Amino acid sequence: MKRRDHLASLGLGLVAGALAVPAPAQARSTVELLARRKKITLPDLPTPGLTYIATFDLTDPAGAAAGVAAASTSIVDVTLDGPVILSQVVLQLADGEIHYQRMINRFGAFPRSSVGAILGGTGAYAIARGDVKITWPDQDTVAIALNLIEPST
Repeated sequence: MKRRDHLASLGLGLVAGALAVPAPAQARSTVELLARRKKITLPDLPTPGLTYIATFDLTDPAGAAAGVAAASTSIVDVTLDGPVILSQVVLQLADGEIHYQRMINRFGAFPRSSVGAILGGTGAYAIARGDVKITWPDQDTVAIALNLIEPST
């Protein structure tokens, strides 16, 4: 009996098949944005479970207006160094929205960086997926690099 047939008889055929076939290469595109903070409601002494918001103006790398963003954030832990946060972010661009989620340690020297998952979007980004790299050069500026996976045709 072939290994694949044996795994199928155990109910593992689909898993084995999925693992055995490499995923086709997918095209990616990168959208780069710079976010400048307008507002944040994070208190000086955060506690676990607390939520806060932040809003941002977005520009492209050349400085042209690109939209606005909002982040809804929950404090998931507080360490001696500072809070650990989980954020849901919406980027409102001229041709649609991109939604992503990330978790970071909000402490340490700048620059800080984190990664997140693109959850979806609207308009031109209705089937958006991929990942995002976020870098804070200072407390009021965020560099956002969205690595979008292009849909296969």
